[in-house]
Amino acid sequence: MKSSFRSAGWTLSALPLLPALLALSLSTAQAAQPLSFTFLQTGFADGAVLSGRLVGEDADGDGYLVNIELSAFELHWSGNRAVAAFNQGMDQRASLYLHLADLRLEHLATLTESSDGERLFSYDSYGWPGYDIPGRITDERDQLLSLSWEPVRVTAAVPEPAGLPMMLAGLTAIGRLFRRRRR
Repeated sequence: MKSSFRSAGWTLSALPLLPALLALSLSTAQAAQPLSFTFLQTGFADGAVLSGRLVGEDADGDGYLVNIELSAFELHWSGNRAVAAFNQGMDQRASLYLHLADLRLEHLATLTESSDGERLFSYDSYGWPGYDIPGRITDERDQLLSLSWEPVRVTAAVPEPAGLPMMLAGLTAIGRLFRRRRR
């Protein structure tokens, strides 16, 4: 039997390495990737739109992406006659609860403040069952707000195959190991 493995280019000494190499290859391909989402809310006065992007990892595995698990956040308000256009980033996020199984945004809140602590703009939306609070954009200085009763739509972005090169390298190494002829 040993000679049949040699004639096919296999060596028995390489067989114990096969499970370890295969496991390494598969584990690097399935390493946790940050989750990326876009969100959109319409239905505001004058056709204004709230949109944005968030990136994070469900670090505690509870099925929710929450504020402290974010690595990137953007919110864009197109503006209308009540509240001027503005953009917010990581420093302006206040709260986030995104249920990952059905992409239900249960809560999102942001707040922009001036350098002296004056509240400028805020956004707040609750989508928990039983809550009937709309998306609310507020110009905090002038106490003007714009409401939307439309739900916030969350869409998962297409993941980038960051682990693919590592998996291919592992599979190539395994293939070369088995093709190598004993000299």
